[in-house]
Formats: sequence, structure tokens, C-alpha cells
Amino acid sequence: MKYCYHCSRINPGDPLFCNTCGRSFDRKLCPRLHPNPRSAEICARCGSRELSTPQPKVPVSWRILEWLARMFVGVALAFLALVLAYEVVSELLGSPVVQSGLVLIVLMFLVLAWIWGKLPQWFRKFIHKQLTKRRNRHAEE
Repeated sequence: MKYCYHCSRINPGDPLFCNTCGRSFDRKLCPRLHPNPRSAEICARCGSRELSTPQPKVPVSWRILEWLARMFVGVALAFLALVLAYEVVSELLGSPVVQSGLVLIVLMFLVLAWIWGKLPQWFRKFIHKQLTKRRNRHAEE
């Protein structure tokens, strides 16, 4: 979404021009839509003298305010997500069923790691080679 500072309208999507007043956003555009700086009189790529009128320059204070608003919303959403994740994890870990399941998963992982350590080196290399072949085959498809 882009806000036009000339006609005070919000334009959906990522348009090059305001849908209401027809001014371009933050740069001048030629009829072939080549971007040019605000100070340009002639298109740098095609030489056209027909350039669009850009919207009024956005004040620095508005840009700073926009950045601060985005940061505030981002930090607030991240904080809320962390609080929610903490609550969910603490609620799950408080359940005896989940605790016993986690203990079983950890024990199974330890047993598998012990078994992997007891396998001969040539067998581990063979398994690794087979898994990388399969991964490469799936990547090619």
C-alpha cells in the first residue's frame, strides 16, 4: 500500500502512480516507465522529455514517525509471540503426560546415539552416502 501525499489517498498494492491524482511515488517516470530522480528533466535511458509529476516530498519527520510505528508494532508482535510461546510451553511441561513423553523421547535419542557410536565406521559412511544420494535425487526432481 502506498499513501499519496498530494491527494491524501491510500493506493492498494505497490503501484507506480496514484490511482486518484496520477502522480508518481518518489520519482519521475517517463512514458516507458523508466525511473528517474526527482530533479531529472530528461529520461536518462530513453531521452524522453515527458516525465511524470512526482507527489510532494515526504517530510523527514513523517518518515521517522513511520519507522518508529513499524518498529513499535514489530516489537509488540514479537513480545506477544514470546509470551504466548512461554505460556504454551509452561502449560505443556506442567502436564505429567507430556513430561513422560519427553523423557521417553530423550531416552530413545540417547539409545540411538549409543547404537550409532557402536556401528563400524565403514557402515556409517555407507549410510551417509545413501542418504546424500537420496537427497540429491529428490533435489533434481
